[in-house]
Amino acid sequence: MILKNYRVHEFDTSFERFDTMLYGQDFGFNHANAILTVGFKDGELYICHEIYVHEMDTGEIIELAERKQLDKRLTMYCDSAEPDRIKMWRKAGYKARPVVKNPGSVNAQIDVLKKMTIHIHPSCINTIKEIQQWKWKKDEKMNIYLDEPVEVFDDAMAALRYSIEPFRKPSNKLKAVNRL
Repeated sequence: MILKNYRVHEFDTSFERFDTMLYGQDFGFNHANAILTVGFKDGELYICHEIYVHEMDTGEIIELAERKQLDKRLTMYCDSAEPDRIKMWRKAGYKARPVVKNPGSVNAQIDVLKKMTIHIHPSCINTIKEIQQWKWKKDEKMNIYLDEPVEVFDDAMAALRYSIEPFRKPSNKLKAVNRL
């Protein structure tokens, strides 16, 4: 397993409880489109809610987000490989931002996540399923694990990785991000 530093338990998901909140979104259609509502408190990460859907276009997902009352004041960190979708979210009034992708960024995101205690609300069933099976690729010939995640059934994990974008640069502090 890639992450072992998580707990699934009930907790208060209201905005007032957290120092900051934001969204992480991994775009999908045939595979899941995952949006996680993530809160941060005292250096710990809380996955409060998830939207996890298949075979919906961006317009339909935005409508669903409206019905679920996603807060447009929160920053939404998204897959930078889909600038057209980010633009649609911005036109709908959301603070959608691309994550910075560069060589080693996936492992850098994982390294940040490994340093945090991760709390997952039991209502986030798809996130729980994914985190429990998220593992490193294995070179069967050499019988060694590679420093690269298996890229199957990892949409919520990608959204989780995107959610820690503000932590990737040591100079960035979350105090200035999404203070409600």
